[in-house]
Amino acid sequence: MPENSVITPKQQRSLETQRKLLNALHFCLKDKFFEHITIQELAQNAGVSVGTFYRRFKDKESLLPLLYQDFGQRLSCWVDSLEKLEFKSLKQVLETLSIETWQFLEENKSVFRTLHLNSRLQTELLDSDTSVDRKVIYQRLSNIILCFKKEITVAGKTNAADSVIFIIITSLLDKVLYPDLTPAIASKLEVNKFAKELPKILLPYLTAEK
Repeated sequence: MPENSVITPKQQRSLETQRKLLNALHFCLKDKFFEHITIQELAQNAGVSVGTFYRRFKDKESLLPLLYQDFGQRLSCWVDSLEKLEFKSLKQVLETLSIETWQFLEENKSVFRTLHLNSRLQTELLDSDTSVDRKVIYQRLSNIILCFKKEITVAGKTNAADSVIFIIITSLLDKVLYPDLTPAIASKLEVNKFAKELPKILLPYLTAEK
């Protein structure tokens, strides 16, 4: 939308309805999987009619791009908060990133599960957020590690830092979302203990002798 454009009352009402439905989806996801939520439930929790829903959206899945974009903003804010932290060592960075990632995943588990599954079924969902580039998000996390580049002795420091971020996110994602399925069951540790164990594995990798 152009910078000097004016949002008409009709557009404003549409945006408000959109936000109400998105909030309703967040509310419903606290207790139900996305696939079990009905449009009637969404409309009721948003305080709108089912007809109003269908005037704006074709189906329930049409809300997923909004959920993905909304979560992108939340993800960016989370990384903002991590970048503001002061660290004294590479070890502290890894410990903090592991714990903070686990807690962030836990707090947003229902949204993560919904997007994790549906982005694999609807790959176009990954292109629906033009404001937050996930690759940039991961690079920002990697750069937090690279602030202690002098402590990293393994060859290819940037690639190594990227790999550490990948391992932290993917392993914790499985432990949080699917703790009773493979590959999460390969480790008998509860996710909170697993998050504390990861830095012990990753620090020697980054500081291996040349």
